[in-house]
Amino acid sequence: MPTPEPGEAIVVSKYGEERRKAVILHPDDFDLLESYRRILGRIPFELKLTETAIEAHRLAEKADVQELDLASLDRAIP
Repeated sequence: MPTPEPGEAIVVSKYGEERRKAVILHPDDFDLLESYRRILGRIPFELKLTETAIEAHRLAEKADVQELDLASLDRAIP
């Protein structure tokens, strides 16, 4: 069994990457996820990325903006 480093996830798949079967985490990372689940009783919001959030992040990395337009951001991300 491979041993991941902290912060690393090893994906185990079958027939290429189309069929992910398991993810191997460092024990400390797994403990952190379990504590989030226990505290929140669900998957933490930070771990749920919508397509809109991913696109907003991608665009923000390219932008050369000094001020953040919070109103536009509130409308773009539900």
